[in-house]
Order: sequence, then C-alpha cells, then structure tokens
Amino acid sequence: MDPLHRKKLPPRAPSNFRGVVVEELMAFWSFITSNWIFVLPSLLLMVLLIYVVRPLPPKTLTIGTGQLNSTPDVVGRKYQEFFKRHGVDLKLVPTKGAVENLQLLKEGKVDAAFSQGGLPLGDSIENVRSLGAIAYQPLWFFYYGKDTDEQDLTRLLAGRKVSVNVEGSSTRGLTLEVLEAQGVDIHSPNLLAMKTPDSVAAFRDKKIDGLFLVGGMESKNIWAVSKFPGVKMYDFRLAEAYSKKFPYLEVVKFPVGGFSFHPVTPAKDIHMIATTLDILTTEELHPALQLLFMEATSDFEQKRVSFFTRNKFPVYMDTRIQESDVARRYFKEGSPFLWGYVPYWIASLFDEVWFYLLAIGAIVIPLIGFVPSYRKSHAVLSIEHCYDQLRAIETMIIRARQFSEPVDPGLLEQIDLLSDEARELWVPTGNRSAYYDLRAAIMIVRADLLAALGRKT
Repeated sequence: MDPLHRKKLPPRAPSNFRGVVVEELMAFWSFITSNWIFVLPSLLLMVLLIYVVRPLPPKTLTIGTGQLNSTPDVVGRKYQEFFKRHGVDLKLVPTKGAVENLQLLKEGKVDAAFSQGGLPLGDSIENVRSLGAIAYQPLWFFYYGKDTDEQDLTRLLAGRKVSVNVEGSSTRGLTLEVLEAQGVDIHSPNLLAMKTPDSVAAFRDKKIDGLFLVGGMESKNIWAVSKFPGVKMYDFRLAEAYSKKFPYLEVVKFPVGGFSFHPVTPAKDIHMIATTLDILTTEELHPALQLLFMEATSDFEQKRVSFFTRNKFPVYMDTRIQESDVARRYFKEGSPFLWGYVPYWIASLFDEVWFYLLAIGAIVIPLIGFVPSYRKSHAVLSIEHCYDQLRAIETMIIRARQFSEPVDPGLLEQIDLLSDEARELWVPTGNRSAYYDLRAAIMIVRADLLAALGRKT
C-alpha cells in the first residue's frame, strides 16, 4: 500500500492518562476538603439562591377539562394518573368546554386548561402560554335516517331537531362556525343548546334527530353514540374546502370498520374536519410542572390507538398563542438528559441550567489550578500533621532522658500507628520527596525510641 495513502491511526493517549485524571480529581477533592469552611457556605448560598429563583414545584395543581366523558375529561384522567406517579395531585375541574376553560385560565382559577385549536381568544392572553396540541378532535355529526351524499347542510338539517351543545363548549363554537359558513340559520329553534350527556340521552331515545360532537377517539360519548341502532355518520365531502377556509382545521379520514369489524361500522371511509386538543397554561406555572405535562403527552401518544395519525403529537400548531419556553425546548431536544433517573423537578432544573453549569465549570476549574498550593495544600497539611505527632513523641523521649525517667513503652505503639497513617496518605506529584522525608524521620525517631527502651531495631 502507498505510504501516502495508508490509513493514519489516531495518536495514542499517554499510558498514565488514567492516573493523571485520577490524580487531578483527588487534588480537586483534597482542595475542597481542605477549604470546607469556605466551600460549605458557598454551597449553602448557592442552594438558597436556587430556591429563591426556582423554588420547588407545588404538589397540587388544577386543570380545566370539559363535560363528562368528553375527550378532555377522559384524557385529563390519564394525565391525572401520570402526575400521580410523580407525586403530584392533578385536580380536574369539569367545565362546559374550551371557552370556559380559557376564561378560567385567564382569571387564574385553574393552573392549566384543555383548549381547542382556532378557539376565539379574546383579550388578555399575554400571560397565556401553549404547551402544544396533543391530539386531533374531529367534528362528528350523527343522525337518524338514510345514508346521504347531501353536502348542503341547509337542506340536510331542514326539519331536524339537532343538538349543537351549550354556550362555551368546544362543539358549539366549531359547529356554528361551520353551519354559518354554509348559510344555515344558526338561530333556528331546531338547533338545540343541550349539554353533551343530555344530548346523548335524547339522541338515544330518539327525542332529537341528530347531534354534533367535537372529540377524539378517547371520548366515551362518541363510542356510545356509534352503537345506537340505526345511527348514521355524516361524510364531510367538503372537508378539503373547509380546511382552506379555516386554517386551523385539518382534513382527517375515519376508516371503514373504525368502530366495529362485525358489523362493519362505518361501512365506508368518512371524510372529516378536525381541530386540535391543546393544553394551555400561564407563564406562572412552575417549569417542572410544564415539563411533566409534556412528558404526560408523550406517554399518552405512545399508549393510545390513533385512527388519524401517530407519533405526531405533541406539536406546536396554534401560533396565535406564545409557545412556552419549556415546550419549545422539549420539541427541539426531547426529554431531559436525567429524565427517569432523578425526580422530575431535578431533571427539569438540570435541563435549564446544565449549559450554565458547564460554562461556569469551564472557567472556574482552570482558575482553581492557579490558586497557590491548589494541588499540594492538602498533602502538605497532612504531612505537617504527621510531623506534629512525631515531634510530640520525640519530645516525650527527650523529656524522659532529661529527668532520668523510664520511657513509656506505649510510645512504640503510637509511632507504629503513625507509620501506618503516613503510608495511607495521598501524595500528589511534587510532594513525594516530602513524603519520603517524613517516612525517614519516623524511622529515625523509632530508632531513638528503641534505643531509649534498650531494645534492638
């Protein structure tokens, strides 16, 4: 092989590389232990500062959900279980729907809220933050009668009593917007304002001819209605056009057999329009709890069966609301490095400050190297401590000779213990001559002691 094209191997690391690293760590630890009187107050001050700037997250928080058995209600219970596993009590606040949720959030009566993409926001949203969309919520229209390809909702709804849900609900807001776009008189007495449980019961008993619902496949209400005998699902053939007119709407398709394989329900693919289920909060919510919401969403996405999309959520879609800093970092980087190994609030804190800790370490640690006696201070103090003990033993020998008194034989045990202590000292490079001088001094004093005791070495 041509020497010029021969593969070059990387230079070999020094054979004592591991020893150098270990010694440097030992030196650093020795420096800290030798100067603990300064290090400990500094650490306490740092902990206090972190607590003041970033206190521990509360153990309880509230979230506005929706009506009984709706998608937000069901998903909220799943989130509640996830939070409980991390020691946090997530309290669910039932509401009429997304409109009421947003109002409660603005008023500070809940810490977070399930919302709906495209929801009218009104004023005072400067403090509101988005944790992203977590699922699609299609608009469903269930009715009794024959299958129809009628796309003119004015003709389709003529003479039918239909529930469009109550003021403040997710269903009512989207339904009326769609109906109004097709020229339907939204003030018609046939469009009934009924809560979801009442609508489902009335539809089951055929007291009404149809009902609109906004919800994902997690909604127990949608599954219940799909099983009513003779029920039909409306096929929104104009879904593509709706998505162009209303940017917050997406086109989704509910597959044939989505509800049941036997009998096959529905019997054909259903075109639908869908908004999103979003989580909103405020910038006052503790960042660690915001992270817990993001992780709960990922856990929910991995475990659920999705008929419309998979591994899409969480995602930031409604750009009218400012994205949370925690959510932005999560969408970009995913779970924190320490997630799953330490409590969630520590993982959250480290996720925010690791870069600054790294930057501080890159500056401070090299500076410590310039501190006089950084590497040697602990070893010098340890050796001097041994010399102090050795000098005390030697003084006892001298005093016994001066006063012609017998030398205490126990001094021999003391000097042997001192010799063992000296052997266990950690001695960095540059202090080894002092170490061996100490060992030699111990042997000299030991020899003097044996001579004083009349014993041979």
